[in-house]
Amino acid sequence: MNLGRSIILACGSLATVYVHAQSSVTLYGVVDAGVSYVNNVASQPGAVGARKIQATTGVGVPSRWGLRGTEDLGSGNSAIFVLENGFSVINGTQLQGSRLFGRQAFVGLTNQKLGSVTFGRQYDSVVDFVGPLVSSRQWATQYGAHIGDIDNLYTTFRINNSIKYTSPTYRGLTFGGLYAFSNQAASSSGNGFSNNSAWSVGASYASQALTLGVGHFHLSNPSAGNTGGSNTTGAIVGDYTSPTDIFYTRPVQTQDVTGAGAAYQWDAATIGFVYTFAKLRYVDHSSFSLSNYEINARYQISPAVLAGVALIYSDGEVHGIPSIKNITDGTHPRWTQINAAVQYLLSKRTTVYVAAVYQKAMGDALTAAIDNAGGPTGSNSSYQLAVTAGLRVRF
Repeated sequence: MNLGRSIILACGSLATVYVHAQSSVTLYGVVDAGVSYVNNVASQPGAVGARKIQATTGVGVPSRWGLRGTEDLGSGNSAIFVLENGFSVINGTQLQGSRLFGRQAFVGLTNQKLGSVTFGRQYDSVVDFVGPLVSSRQWATQYGAHIGDIDNLYTTFRINNSIKYTSPTYRGLTFGGLYAFSNQAASSSGNGFSNNSAWSVGASYASQALTLGVGHFHLSNPSAGNTGGSNTTGAIVGDYTSPTDIFYTRPVQTQDVTGAGAAYQWDAATIGFVYTFAKLRYVDHSSFSLSNYEINARYQISPAVLAGVALIYSDGEVHGIPSIKNITDGTHPRWTQINAAVQYLLSKRTTVYVAAVYQKAMGDALTAAIDNAGGPTGSNSSYQLAVTAGLRVRF
């Protein structure tokens, strides 16, 4: 019996076994697959593109399976852990760099009054507190993420070697922070403690109708984690790999992202707004900054039918160089994006969906790049249109 089959069988057993009355391990997951059409896809920025029809996996919601465990230690204390694997439905392979538990892997302690402290591979505070407010994380699919996912709200990368604190929720307020070690010794060459490290802070507030979120993260020399980099055991390792993450094609020295968002629910309708500001400083001392403005709305037409629409405007600035090859031919690139989707619940666990995303390069921008659409738009087009239809089952 191979290792993979053994793990699945073990997980199936754990899903229904309680260690004792106050402790449990739960198996959970999502399986998502579909078919997508993209009008123009190139192998790399600057190449000629062509239309693409493809079987897709995890576009609606990333496919995954995981184990979540808790043990009651008494006096309001518990031990907790999460191990979560990302996989492709269409070919069965593991994602996140072929990691077994590449989506999440952490263990920690939690107290009902003091909050929780966890250790491992985890999400940053912008993902935790601002991410739930963007349309891509709600209904617009991965294609609906902001250009290049430069603000990481659709989790292009996770944070290794991290310690995270999350507070209890007090009158709707929750806050937290994270620090991730480089796991590298200091040296006279400049590499060391901060070479490929990270930190983040954030908070959220939720009332009956209003939700607010804010967060900031900082990465120090994240490109050191690329293949052949100076620290491939640090906070960010091998995650700047998607051909649509167009702003990571040059080595990054620091990355900072600040985000804030709000959502207000009125009966069956919810209106939301998200703003993020991202700044990349490259190792050649040039830099790129991008402001993303998103307004989104969703409407629960019936208990089974949800519809949503969003408008995103991304305003960029290049500093220190006149342009970025094949991305922009000047210092002021801009992009506009429209997301639209309809979801139909066949049951509490099974959903079918159709989503369309349109993105156009404007100003000095030379290419569009809908997230995970297969590649950036080709040199023969300034816009991308991606349409996907899929089926999602939760367990």
